[in-house]
Amino acid sequence: MKKQLLQIAAILSLCLMLGGVATAQMTRQMTVTVPFAFYVGKTALPAGTYTVYGTGTHTGDGFLMRDADGQAKVVFNGQQVQSGGSRSVARLEFRRYSDKYFLARVWAAGSNIGRELQQSSLERETAQGDARNLAQEVVKPEVITVTTQ
Repeated sequence: MKKQLLQIAAILSLCLMLGGVATAQMTRQMTVTVPFAFYVGKTALPAGTYTVYGTGTHTGDGFLMRDADGQAKVVFNGQQVQSGGSRSVARLEFRRYSDKYFLARVWAAGSNIGRELQQSSLERETAQGDARNLAQEVVKPEVITVTTQ
């Protein structure tokens, strides 16, 4: 817990020093209302309104997610992915297994370039549990999209 707080403080300091600079591929920030509780890695977050900030200056793979009160909730990274076409609004994509949602991708408005989060050990365990419950080897999660405000 202490280590995580130090990481968040370091990222916040970096964001302030850089003045919120983001890459050309990602927007400076996006605000979304997520209607369900979800995970970013191992961090559980309640349903609510969040602002996602890009923190990278060159690669664009770092993000900071804050709640409506402006409190830092989680810092995460993603690898660049590309979709077939661009959409006019920014969005977050979640993978759903039973009743658990995991942040999967962050997409900027007007771009076909996004960032994909690596599956956490918790997400892999959840997927394996679903597969055992359904007597299948692989369970394909449902993809849920939440667009910006």
